[in-house]
Amino acid sequence: MELHLTPEQVLLRDSAARVVGVAGPKPAHRLRGGAPTLRAAGELGWLGMLVAETQGGHGLGITELALVLEQTGRGLVSAPIGLAAVGAAALARTAVPHPVLSRVVTGEALVVPALEERAHGGDPLKPATRAVAEAAAVRLTGRKLFVCGAEADGFLVSASIPGGSILCLVARDAPGVSLEPVAAVDGGTLVTLDLAGATAEPVPPHPSSQSAVDGLYNLSLVALAAELLGVMAQAQRITLDYLRIRKQFGKPIGSFQALQHQAANMHLRTEAVRSLIFEIAASSEPWRIDPAMAAAAKAKASEDALLVTKTCIQLHGAIGFTDEHDIGRYLKRAMVLSSLLGNAAAQRRRFAALAGLTA
Repeated sequence: MELHLTPEQVLLRDSAARVVGVAGPKPAHRLRGGAPTLRAAGELGWLGMLVAETQGGHGLGITELALVLEQTGRGLVSAPIGLAAVGAAALARTAVPHPVLSRVVTGEALVVPALEERAHGGDPLKPATRAVAEAAAVRLTGRKLFVCGAEADGFLVSASIPGGSILCLVARDAPGVSLEPVAAVDGGTLVTLDLAGATAEPVPPHPSSQSAVDGLYNLSLVALAAELLGVMAQAQRITLDYLRIRKQFGKPIGSFQALQHQAANMHLRTEAVRSLIFEIAASSEPWRIDPAMAAAAKAKASEDALLVTKTCIQLHGAIGFTDEHDIGRYLKRAMVLSSLLGNAAAQRRRFAALAGLTA
């Protein structure tokens, strides 16, 4: 699709591309040690995009966040910039800013969602983690899987209460909190968060949403989908460049019809994902995203990003399987992002349930 962006949005997208450095050669190799840090993202204003100006943010929308996250996906930026921005927005829900919000917006502190409890998805509004209210605090007991941000200072944890669910802020160093690092296929680190009567602070829902957990979950899905879009778009770009320069039988392999069909299929899948994400972004407020559309975006992006990146490796031939070439890292990054908060199959089941579809 052709996006009709404002001059400010074009400037934001282009500046994000320059910062990430996706236009240069060998971006993945360079970004091994030179990716934008959370502090740099905070200085650029990326983490406070969805935070109101009165609370130290920029008061922008999902479109602006998606434009930036597409570029971080293109550059294989491993820092959880999208989830950090979503976490900052969650802390800015009340009229009085949360004390840690100013540090989160500037990148001095990292607060990320911790919502996933099963490897193959589950109902985000019915978490197994339990919350028990006491006189001065709320205590949580349960386990959260595949949490981004091994260096996070706090976590936004979903828990069950009588009649529904609650979102709580849990400090990394709170009593009853233990973290177990888990190596990810892309070289990063996820953590398993164990809570044994951990002290927590309730986070109220945004005035425009009924459930704090549902609002955070849906916004996180769209953020992950936007990053997946960047991964598949850049993998496609690298592959098309390779098809133009790689020769066989005296002619570029991109002139072979079979490979042209593969390239056209990749393009269609990438643009379909782009259309879905930016349609949601244009028609939704951050805390009023249709849950079915959020599930559809994550399902579509997860499935197609894996298909596109696998095809890109195939079109590169033997060199695509080597560590010396960047293209394999795009598949690994897609594998991680597509599995977070429920893979394509899990999101399709959620979409079917939300839409009232039956087999």
